[in-house]
Amino acid sequence: MGGIKAYGGASLGDRTMLDALLPATTTLSAQLDGGASASDALKAAVAAAQAGADATCTMAAGAGRSSYVPEEALKDNPDPGAQAAAGWLRAVLDSLA
Repeated sequence: MGGIKAYGGASLGDRTMLDALLPATTTLSAQLDGGASASDALKAAVAAAQAGADATCTMAAGAGRSSYVPEEALKDNPDPGAQAAAGWLRAVLDSLA
């Protein structure tokens, strides 16, 4: 995650894929550290990623491709990168089911 932040200049709350990936990794680590099974930890991480992606609907774009789009066009629409990242994680979860 550090590389994405360093090279892309984005952080949590900038309306990027990090808004899905950071909550997912934090949740995954916390779940595993708390003794959850890998399956349950991944399910929680996917839910956190989707919640993070959904939250981008109300964020101003501070970095990434969305920062080049007029704010009125972004209103009430989730960030595509965040939605894609949440989708990747869901696909991993679904493939393991």
